[in-house]
Amino acid sequence: MSLALLRGAVIVMAKKYLGQNMDYLDHRAGFIFSDIARFRARLFDSLLAPHGLTTSQAWVLAQLFVEDNLPQKELARRMDVGTVTVGGLIDRLEARGFVERKVDPEDRRVKRVLLKDAARPIGRIMSDCGREVNNITFTNMPPEEAQRMMDNLVTIRKNLLGALDSGSAGKNATDILLEKSKDSSS
Repeated sequence: MSLALLRGAVIVMAKKYLGQNMDYLDHRAGFIFSDIARFRARLFDSLLAPHGLTTSQAWVLAQLFVEDNLPQKELARRMDVGTVTVGGLIDRLEARGFVERKVDPEDRRVKRVLLKDAARPIGRIMSDCGREVNNITFTNMPPEEAQRMMDNLVTIRKNLLGALDSGSAGKNATDILLEKSKDSSS
């Protein structure tokens, strides 16, 4: 085999394994999705860090900004984490004065989580950080292409949720916001 032919084969293989010209049915597509989610979370974390907040804590607050006064168990379900995990996150947010727990008046075993006024400014910071992550994410993409990609990702999300039989799972903040977005565009 000639050196030029070998070099060409190596370049083709490298492009494929580095994600260029990757077929959408290729099993490595999952790696790309995971990488994107991980990189975005790391970037979001780095932008939130100067404000003393983590991505996980921001996710709790985001759920409450969409629908406040949720039972702690419901927050855990919406975030797809355990109740102990969400309990620790709420402890830290409560210590900062962003949320408070209250006993449910109808069932004293249930602890509801409510946003406090002190969380409003951090909510604006979270939005600013999210916009910055999106600006970086979509750099070098024309707006119409970025929008088409977002539309496709929403479709992919629906497909995966449907495959998981999400009917019994209930909604989370993303579902609620997607419904509101759909209603406002109708």
